Parts: sequence; C-alpha cells; structure tokens
Amino acid sequence: MTTIIDVAKRAGVSFKTVSRVFSGEQGVRPATKEKVLKAARELDYKVNTSARSLRSKRQHLVALLVNNPSRNYSDDVQFGAMIGCQNAGFNLIVENPFDEESLARLGNQSGILGVVLTPPQSDDVALIKKLQAAEIPFVRVGTEMDIDNSIRIGIDDRQAAFDLTQHLIGLGHRSVAFINGPPTLSICQRRKQGYFDALDAANIPIDRKLVASGDFTYASGRVHAETLLNSARRPTAIFASNDEMAAGCLAAAYKLNIRVPDQLSVVGFDDSPIARVVYPSLTTIHQSTREMAQRAVEILDHLNKADEGNIEPVVLPHRLIFRESSQKAP
Repeated sequence: MTTIIDVAKRAGVSFKTVSRVFSGEQGVRPATKEKVLKAARELDYKVNTSARSLRSKRQHLVALLVNNPSRNYSDDVQFGAMIGCQNAGFNLIVENPFDEESLARLGNQSGILGVVLTPPQSDDVALIKKLQAAEIPFVRVGTEMDIDNSIRIGIDDRQAAFDLTQHLIGLGHRSVAFINGPPTLSICQRRKQGYFDALDAANIPIDRKLVASGDFTYASGRVHAETLLNSARRPTAIFASNDEMAAGCLAAAYKLNIRVPDQLSVVGFDDSPIARVVYPSLTTIHQSTREMAQRAVEILDHLNKADEGNIEPVVLPHRLIFRESSQKAP
C-alpha cells in the first residue's frame, strides 16, 4: 500500500509537507503543492481520512515512549518532556513500557501533536515506519542512526567516548576495559568506535577480551566487571557505557576487595544522579537527557507550525565531569 512517505520521496519533500498539502493548510508554495499532488497521482495514493479526522481536532497531546531499563534515564527524559510541554501549553502522556498495545492506543488517541521516541524505540525502524504511515510526527532522542524523513537529537557519542577513554589513557592506563550497552543501538556502536579510536590514537592494541556488552542495568555492569576483574589480565580501568553499569562495576570491585580508584579506575556515561551519590563518585560524560527531551517537544511544536522542509539533526554539547573514581594508573 502506498503511504505518505512514498509520496514524499517521489516529490522530494518532507512527509510533513505532504501532510500539510493534503490537509489544505495555507503557506505551502504552489510549485511544491503541485509536485506533491503530481506524485500522489502517479502513485495512486489514497488519503487516510480516519487519521485526518483525528488530527483535525485540536492537537494538544505529546506522547513520550519509554522502554529503557535505566530508571535514571527514564526519569530524566520524562522530566524534560514534562517541562517542554508545560512551556508550550501541552499535555504529556507517557507509555512505559511501550508495546504493540501502546501503539494501538496511540493510533486511536485524539489530539496527538506528536511523539518523542527514546532508545531503543528511537532505533526501531519498524515502529518508525508505522508512525510515518499513520502520519504522526515524531522526534527521535538519543540516537545517531539516520532514517529518511525523521528528526533526531543527541550528542556526538563517538567523540564523547573518545574523550572519556583519552582521559583514562592520559592518567597512564594502558589496559582499559569497555562495557558497552546493547550492540544493536546506534549510540552503543558509536561509543565503542570512540573507545577504539582513542586506543588507536595512543598506539594501544585493541584487546577484544576487554570488551563486553551489557544492557544498561546495574546488574549487567556488576556481572561483566566481575568477569573482567577475575581474568588473568585484569584491567586497570573500566569504562562503562552508562552510570548504572559503572555503579555495578564499583560493587564488583568492592566484592573482590579491589580499591577504587587506588587499584582500579571506573568511569561512566550520562552524568545521571547515581553518578553523584555512589562512593567514590563517578567520573563520567555529561549529556543533558532532560534538555534533549525538552528540545524534542519544542521541535514537535515547530513542526506543527512550520511551513515546510526538514529540520537538521540537533547535536548538543557534552563535557567530561572529573570526579573521585578515576586517577593515575597504579
């Protein structure tokens, strides 16, 4: 079945522009409108009247899709989206966890302005295609995967991981382990590449035995850290791809009577609240998850009011936060 995305590709415009043409909104240039209508005729596109009737009502709801094992991350994005909605006069609905039933409820919900997708949904191509087919605007948070006719917002995860690994190398560490998140996520692929880049830049051979994949939970960080710290070639530093896994690494070190940071440096990622309350406090990468979610709501508001055209990916700055958990290699 032909969708609005097919029409957008044929006409060479955004799917939002196509939606505006079929909704009869003002402000679309005549030449652009003609291109869209011509593409629709060529593809025999049929307007989704049921979806149109829903959107013809006053749009005042933003849906936040959350299905992340990290409680700190989920709380941060929810808070940021809530602030964005308060500023714009919208209401926020949260689906956590998100599943097929959630998608069905979303499709039947009137007044939807748009959807904020968080990892892993922000990399879920099948879900994104369903939202596009239903002509529901969305913004993808915390991803670097490029998908046609979609808007993403995040940081440069590869550079951030490079900076954090380089920090450990600068402290004299030559055996740096890396506990990544789910390898299917684009940000995890980028973070691993940044880790490799830093090792390569320092002429340190990559040891695949020092690389593990967790799932962003405290438990997975603890399990992988125990394995690494019980190995014959025990690392002097561990870079965990989020703060919860890094906290798990601290617990593993305590269990094995390994002092942090005297005998082992541990660093995390995100600068979530747990990074500041554990002991020793975590050296980490600060990224404003709350700001990402807030900006995502602002982008949805802009899309609802904008004339036409795509919004470029939004890349926010990151910074290294140096705390007690890292010091010079023993």
